[in-house]
Amino acid sequence: MFFQKLFTSYKINECEIKNRFVVPAMVTNLCDEDGNITEAFIKYHEAKARGGFGLIITEDYGVNPHGIGYKNCIRLYDDSQVPANRRLTDTVHMYGAKMFAQVFHPGRQTSSAVNGGVQPVSAAKIPDAFNREIPHELTVPEIHRLVAEFANTARLMKKSGFDGIELHLAHGYLLAGFLSTRQNRRTDEYGGCFENRIRIVEEIYHAMRLEVGDVFPLTARVSLTEDTVDGRQMQETMMIVKYLEKLGFDGLNLSNGEYTSYAPELISSTFTAKGYNVENAKRVHNFVNIPTIVANGINDPAMAETVLEQDACDFVGMARASLADPDMPRKAARGQLSSINYCIRCLQGCEGSLLEGNHVRCLVNPELGHETKYTFDENPESKSILIIGGGPAGMEAAVAATRQGHEVTLWEQANELGGEFISAIYPPAKGEYANFLVFLKHQIKTLNINVVLNQTATVENVKEFNADKVIVATGGNPNKPPLKGINANNIHFANDVLLGREPIQGKIVVVGGGEVGTETAMYLADAERGHITILEMTTDIDAGLLRTVPTKRFFRDHEVDVITQSKVKEFSNGEVVIDHKGRDERIVADEIVLAVGYHSDNELLHSLQSELNNVVAAGDVIEPTNALEASTAGFKAGYYA
Repeated sequence: MFFQKLFTSYKINECEIKNRFVVPAMVTNLCDEDGNITEAFIKYHEAKARGGFGLIITEDYGVNPHGIGYKNCIRLYDDSQVPANRRLTDTVHMYGAKMFAQVFHPGRQTSSAVNGGVQPVSAAKIPDAFNREIPHELTVPEIHRLVAEFANTARLMKKSGFDGIELHLAHGYLLAGFLSTRQNRRTDEYGGCFENRIRIVEEIYHAMRLEVGDVFPLTARVSLTEDTVDGRQMQETMMIVKYLEKLGFDGLNLSNGEYTSYAPELISSTFTAKGYNVENAKRVHNFVNIPTIVANGINDPAMAETVLEQDACDFVGMARASLADPDMPRKAARGQLSSINYCIRCLQGCEGSLLEGNHVRCLVNPELGHETKYTFDENPESKSILIIGGGPAGMEAAVAATRQGHEVTLWEQANELGGEFISAIYPPAKGEYANFLVFLKHQIKTLNINVVLNQTATVENVKEFNADKVIVATGGNPNKPPLKGINANNIHFANDVLLGREPIQGKIVVVGGGEVGTETAMYLADAERGHITILEMTTDIDAGLLRTVPTKRFFRDHEVDVITQSKVKEFSNGEVVIDHKGRDERIVADEIVLAVGYHSDNELLHSLQSELNNVVAAGDVIEPTNALEASTAGFKAGYYA
């Protein structure tokens, strides 16, 4: 495919960027708890620079020790921190990439639990819906001190070798809060009319500009809309962006929403249309005369090129796409689009890991966050490796082991690779998940890995194969609860329904309101198979990270009934007998779908381990988890085989 604009250089102020691929700021949690740069942080960015991205924007730097939104937030406020930052920029510059540093203050979107015991601050004493901690309303002297801190950090950023600075005015953080009447209820010179609400931004801009000079790029990240009942909409945003241009900002990075608004376009899942922000970004791009960047759900170079051709922006931000495949620009330049590891917008590693307090990870890229560990620099003695199980764990193990130089054979008892992940691509809003299996199969073919399908493993034939190392990745099987009537002909497993093995219709009851159950219900409702009822033991369904709210909207629109606090007692004569909040009830069911979890398929593993000392396990065969953990464990097992 021919790319005309993506690989054309473009300037922001006097900084010339070699192409239009941008890595926007993303939290990684790869720094230490004092906000210092680590080797892992440098290697993470080096991978993207080596992969061909023209501009890399760091995650948000704090301007003082306590202005942070998470424990491992990077900070830059002292000259002693410059050498490590200089090492970061020098590394990125080796590959011809440019690096901007994002600078921010979280405002109310933090808590004293992560920022050193300090009460969050804000434009006004209004807590956000997530942290719920009443913030301290900044006084005017405190605002002036904060302005000076931003200026000091700007000085240190230029000294550290950064090519530009992005001031964070988006996503509900402190400065966004001053700009928006959603947060700003002040009655002094920093509240009320637009001139007052933007005053702090103007003061920070001038203070920073004095430190960095006129030709050093200063850009701003701006939310196009805030998607709340009293949040900012596009007309006011147009007023803001024009003011920022006149003030002297050299570029705009156009995003959306705030983190506590459940805006579908802020963190793009598969429920969000690709390129969600493009139309509004085009309005801004046609209105200002400074370069613009747009992001959100653009994970394909072909789409990035068309966005540029629409004259919607000057650069395309491909944040999570860069996590999935930091080599995307280099592959696109070579026309190797089928070899790109496309982001599937699952959010399990890039968001889910962070919410758990861990560093960034990726379901489709197990190397992410482990760049210092998986170097492939060593040349271990070549071994014969037998991998049993062709799901994500087994395939990742095969790829990693082959890249390490081993001779790999992969056995799969089914007639195709993919395991339980195959059924995961069939529910509505999950079609992109197919990209993961396509990529793994492409790698296996490219690496010429020996795959044997329809091959059942036994202790005898494994011993006969005589491998140096055996990796068992046989996954898990769906649970079948020991209830009366469980063997009736109208009872089915969710994966069989999703794969079309057992087509059903009528009055359908889905037992289990977790991720598998809700997705199966969506699949059935979307196909208009009949009336769908979900039974869930707990007080609410859980459709997975950032998927529950849009799933509930889907159920509302498709008239799917959800009965929580309901425990199944038995299946009887076309009915499901449940204990619903302490009372027995009967739900009519022509068909019943079980989605009540999985158990490990580990009988072969235990048998092999009792007779051989070279057997390791990977993925759900140890304990049922999810695809993120399975792919991670499989890759690790293959790398260290």
